[in-house]
Amino acid sequence: MIFTVNASLLDAIVLSVVSENDTYGYKITQEVNNIIGISESTLYPVLRRLQKDNDLEAYDMEYLGRNRRYYRITDKGRILLSLYKEEWEIYKEKIDKVFEKAFGGGKAKNKNAECKAANIGEFIESLKIGEKIENLKIDEKMEFLKNEGIKLGIKLDGFINTQTQKAKAKKSKKNGGEHPDSKTEDKNGDTEE
Repeated sequence: MIFTVNASLLDAIVLSVVSENDTYGYKITQEVNNIIGISESTLYPVLRRLQKDNDLEAYDMEYLGRNRRYYRITDKGRILLSLYKEEWEIYKEKIDKVFEKAFGGGKAKNKNAECKAANIGEFIESLKIGEKIENLKIDEKMEFLKNEGIKLGIKLDGFINTQTQKAKAKKSKKNGGEHPDSKTEDKNGDTEE
């Protein structure tokens, strides 16, 4: 994942995982890792903090002759999770609007938007990020992705701008005229807009 996860989002994900049913730390780590790629060393302090804030409570239960620490969401934790969900919906809606604008509006009903999305997918695939991080440890993967995130964003912006310009040029050519942003030269060689 190329996007970084802040503490609030991590709390929301952990609370969401634990809200399904009581579970133990290692299993929580595995589930959260499947979502955002996180190490145990990062997760356990989050569990302790949520427990300290009374959003989670812990209890020990014997499992195969050993004690295993389980976590359960509290009523306060459920309220916090509900607030996180509401905030996430607002945030997600705003981000979706930005992306819809960037890809020509509509929710992939528009063939142009589908084409652009496919081109972006091909572009991202061409960066071969998966191959670059395949053999790294999870912490190294996160560090690599964090460091490369800005570069990727810049490359993606450039790619999107190029695709947009190509689409405008194609539309202009189809309409038989020049793109309104294009410049022409007059008889004297001066450039006119």
